[in-house]
Order: sequence, then C-alpha cells, then structure tokens
Amino acid sequence: MPIVGAAATAGVVALAVAARSGSNYKWAPLFLIPLVWAPYLLRSWMRLHPLHYLLFVIAVLLHSLGALGFYQRGFFGVSFDVYVHFYFGLVGALLVHRFVRETTALTAWQLRVGVVLLVLGMGAIHEMVEWASTLKLGEEYGMLKTKGVYQFDTQRDMFSNLVGATLAEALYAVVGRRRRLRAPSAERVRAATADRAAA
Repeated sequence: MPIVGAAATAGVVALAVAARSGSNYKWAPLFLIPLVWAPYLLRSWMRLHPLHYLLFVIAVLLHSLGALGFYQRGFFGVSFDVYVHFYFGLVGALLVHRFVRETTALTAWQLRVGVVLLVLGMGAIHEMVEWASTLKLGEEYGMLKTKGVYQFDTQRDMFSNLVGATLAEALYAVVGRRRRLRAPSAERVRAATADRAAA
C-alpha cells in the first residue's frame, strides 16, 4: 500500500504542475496528498482493505484530472463530473460499509441503508464546502462555478453519489449471498474429510 500512496502523491503533484496558468489546481497537493495518506495511516482503525485503498487512490487521481480541464469535457455523452461523483460514491460506500460492518451490530438492511445515507451526507458536506468557497473567494477562485455550468450541477452530483453508493451495496449483497451459498458446501467437504480421516 505505501507504493500506491507514493505513486498517487507523484501523480497529484504532476497534475498540479501541469495545471493551466491561473488554475486553482496548483494548490491541490496541499489537500490531496494528506487525503491520499490519511486512510493508509489510519488503516487499522478503518479496517481498510488494500483493494479499497487502491480504488480510493484512483478516485483522488480522477479528481486531479481537473487540472487538465477534464471537468469541462464529456465522454460517451456523459460529463466527466458525473463519472467522478459516481466513482466516489462507489468507493466511499465500499470503505464505509467495511468499517461500519466490523464496528457495529447492525442488521444487513440497516447497514446498507445507513451506508448509502452516510455517503450521501459526506457528498452533501462536499457540495456545501464548494458553495461556501465560492461565497468567500468569488467565482474565479471558488470551487463552485456558476457561469457556463449545468444548472442542476449540485443535484446531479448528489444523484451520482447515490447511484455509486447503491451499486456498491448491491455488490456487497451479491458477494455476501454467494459466500453464504458456498459456506454449507465447504462445511460438508470438511466434515466428509474429517470422517474419512477418523475412519
């Protein structure tokens, strides 16, 4: 995992250096490098899975592509912003699900609904920070752009987070079901092996 963090750090710095003149992304490493390393440093407390950490780092790097103007582009008829918020919702739910599952005694449905609501809440906080930065710093330096941007950008971002988080919970449900279906078979094999050994 340290290699992943180091590679992400280099990527964030490279993208910040490549930012267009006057772009706020030149300051991105001040926030994104600690964001990359915080989950790694808190990995035990967070019950962090290595694959989830890799997916999280990819999410940070995707966001950093804004330094190259990606947020003003679309792919396959969909805004890059939609992909990023969807992916953050997906990865955020994977991280939160594992932590909440291993630190609480919620039922499956309580866990799934709670995780989706937590991810939506974190997304809402991000949107309010964007809004507050523009109120304080103005259109040029604030995070929320109001000119030439899709009218319902905030609502679309939240919906993308919702879809990503819901997909993550669906994946957890499918994987959990497959494990439960395989478990009895594995137990029968172990029992049969033990019987043969005893005979």
